[in-house]
Amino acid sequence: MDGRLMLLVGIGGAIGAILRYIISDIMPSEGLPYGTVTVNLIGSLLLGIMFGAIAADALISQDNLLLFGTGILGAFTTMSAFAMDTVNLSENEFSTAMIYVTLTIMGSIGLAWSGYRIGIGLFS
Repeated sequence: MDGRLMLLVGIGGAIGAILRYIISDIMPSEGLPYGTVTVNLIGSLLLGIMFGAIAADALISQDNLLLFGTGILGAFTTMSAFAMDTVNLSENEFSTAMIYVTLTIMGSIGLAWSGYRIGIGLFS
């Protein structure tokens, strides 16, 4: 393993985790955990753009892919928080939990696809 690449992932991960914390902290969490939804949707869009750019043969270095894709966006988005939020919501608010699951999954997939198409369009 290349220590320099691991450092890039670690730096990116720290940045992504801090950004996720800030967004989750400033967004209200009554009803739906809006912070988690927001970071997952934004992260899906940005990762889609990155992979669309790669599909369009944009020159994205391994360093940038690891820093932004694996590091920042990997730590920014969060499946574990999504899972626990769903469990917690389903205890008392099952319909809200289902709205949350649908919004997060469909929104993330839709935005990842949109981002992918945007990336291809921007870099073709």
